[in-house]
Amino acid sequence: MPLALALAAALFTALFVWGLHLKVSGQQVNEELAAIAKKPRKKGFGPLGDIAEPLGGLLAPLLLRTMSPAARGRLNRRIERAGRPYGLTVEQYARNKAGTLVLLGSIGVIMLLSDHLFIGAALLLFGWFQTDVVLWNLSQERQQELQKGLPDFLDVLAVTVTAGLSFRQAVARVAESMPGALSDEMTTTLRQMEVGTPFRQAFEDLRSRNNSEQLASFVTAILQAEELGAPLAGALADISVDMRRESSQLARRKAQRAEPKITIVTTFMMVPGMLLLIMGALYFGLNSGGGGLLGQ
Repeated sequence: MPLALALAAALFTALFVWGLHLKVSGQQVNEELAAIAKKPRKKGFGPLGDIAEPLGGLLAPLLLRTMSPAARGRLNRRIERAGRPYGLTVEQYARNKAGTLVLLGSIGVIMLLSDHLFIGAALLLFGWFQTDVVLWNLSQERQQELQKGLPDFLDVLAVTVTAGLSFRQAVARVAESMPGALSDEMTTTLRQMEVGTPFRQAFEDLRSRNNSEQLASFVTAILQAEELGAPLAGALADISVDMRRESSQLARRKAQRAEPKITIVTTFMMVPGMLLLIMGALYFGLNSGGGGLLGQ
């Protein structure tokens, strides 16, 4: 019953906030429905985005006003690091965060008033941090994809440069033939250079948009080869070898860190079962009429 009341109250709160948003923005319900029917529906960010973002439209400007310009800059870099999933912007982030807080926070407040303190506090915390957790997870996945695809990208790029294409043409050709996060980043860098951004600045922007150590090493090596006039094909081949060596060492370190965790999990899973088995054997042995575990 308390959970049903909480859900009903959350639905009522959601409808109230949505109606207030329509009233403040000066739009009628039929105009809103007509606009939605004409325009292709944009997928919301995160698992609750489709529900939360309409609810957060009224509170998003207030949330944005509480953020300093430096905080907005850091947030924009986090969004770029995640690859701007679903076309995410700072304004959409604010709507998603505010809407999730309204949606889950209303249920959390009701649970707190119903003496379900732990569930209520958990819902409030989840409502506030859900958007950041999803953004961080997408960012980590994308950076791992960049690191994984970089050695193969460099191998193909070195072969393409050796075939006689210029560096920019080779990057464009390889990015077109190997779609993925790394190709998207390289395409963005090429477009920056097409509109007049200097070569060095474009690649420094590539490095600042991501926190991959291997990608940063690649950018540093490319800039050094460009400044010193070193043969680019040989430099790319050497970078690829170094990247594969670093990837192997990184995988080895991950395996070493995972081994103690596996041991702990295995121990906690096996020890209770072994204790129950021993206690059961002792119990049935003592009560089997033999007076001992082995019936002696």
